[in-house]
Amino acid sequence: MFLDPDKLQEANPAEVLLEASRAHLGLDHRFLHAILDRPAESLPAVVAFGERDRSEDRVDLALELIACFRYWRAPEGVPFLVQFTREDPEDVPDDVVYALVDNAQLALEPLLKLYGELEESSNGEVAFILANLGVRDPRILEILTDRLEYDLSDTVLLLDMYRDPAAVPAIEKAAESLEDKDKELKQEIAGTVASLQSLSAAENQLEREPFDVWDLYPEDADPPVDLLDEDERFELLSHPVASVRAVAAHSFFNQPLSKELRAKLLDLAQKDESADVRGRAWESLIDAADQPDVVAVMLKALHKPDMPVEERGGLVVGLAPESDRNEVRKAITDLYAIPEGRAKALEAMWRGLHRSFSDYFPRHLDDDDVEIRRAALWGVGYYGLKSELEKVRRAFDDEELRTDALFAYALALPTEVSRGRMKGILQRIEKDAGGLSELEEELVKAALDERLMLAGKEPMFRQVDD
Repeated sequence: MFLDPDKLQEANPAEVLLEASRAHLGLDHRFLHAILDRPAESLPAVVAFGERDRSEDRVDLALELIACFRYWRAPEGVPFLVQFTREDPEDVPDDVVYALVDNAQLALEPLLKLYGELEESSNGEVAFILANLGVRDPRILEILTDRLEYDLSDTVLLLDMYRDPAAVPAIEKAAESLEDKDKELKQEIAGTVASLQSLSAAENQLEREPFDVWDLYPEDADPPVDLLDEDERFELLSHPVASVRAVAAHSFFNQPLSKELRAKLLDLAQKDESADVRGRAWESLIDAADQPDVVAVMLKALHKPDMPVEERGGLVVGLAPESDRNEVRKAITDLYAIPEGRAKALEAMWRGLHRSFSDYFPRHLDDDDVEIRRAALWGVGYYGLKSELEKVRRAFDDEELRTDALFAYALALPTEVSRGRMKGILQRIEKDAGGLSELEEELVKAALDERLMLAGKEPMFRQVDD
């Protein structure tokens, strides 16, 4: 079942949470309003959802549950927050800390219990929360003063937060073991002692920014369709919301299409009321270009004079494998002449691999439009434009385009294209890129395998089926 994201208030909160965990909803303002605007119904549902086994959920909503509890300042959320802390006590998000502090009296006992269950090496975050609860309790004082022996500098900071003058003797005793080389720490301790001894010292308040849950999420977000199976994505092609149909259609891009799926995409491409959906459907028919009947329909659509730019962009990308046809190349260059269609035109050019397009990419490596720069990078890679590699290397420093630049660089870097050279090229790219993350290394390996296969050779790092 897929709920209409514009009508979530008509569904009960438990249903909304369940559908979001199944990746059937995007996490956006519509989702938040459906939960947060009716706490009388939603709070019990959120508590119950937090208690269920979520290990099989496609989308882990733990952070969303935490946001709800913090937004409502709900004491009912304390058991979930403490359990969340127990699961990873060395990495507790700020929102969990703030939500527990908002319910300090109720959180005190379970936090003390949790602290006692953990090893000293992993209970520092819990000690931090206890120090900031704003609750004077001899058990907290004992915990913090006992930690002085374990980590003097850190615990002095915690005691400064706790704001209890009764800690001064323990601090002074711990400081007796310091040597002359610990001058900076001695000064820090002296400042804390003076602060705690001062009758005018203000009660500690945990510094925090005002909580704006709406700023954490987009107003509209598509469902994470990459987490859905093919049957579910097929079902989404008939969703009442156009943006959802569009993202579902795009999810089949560059994938083998069954006869039923190909027919559905072709029907959407010709009849859907949304130009964006039509464009995405045309685009996803790129792997049906070997079907003469599909190509015939796409070529016929190419000559429609009133086709919107976003639809035409999808159509020329879908027809990119047919770039040997004059009419397809003309459609691509005509779209390129329209600023709004240039990014898609360049994408069709690099996917078409027709040598007549090779001169287009270098002129756009410094374009103001990031999507145009992205397409230009891929063009440089697939057309092997070695003269542009310096500009590609500069894009390694662009967080938004680094992965695109790495892929292009691996495709275009001068080398003999043989399996025996690929490991050396991988090392060269790692050096030029200032190191590679694990994911970046996998991406570069995929590009090098692509290069081998384009040359008609077996891949080095992956099986052909992959």
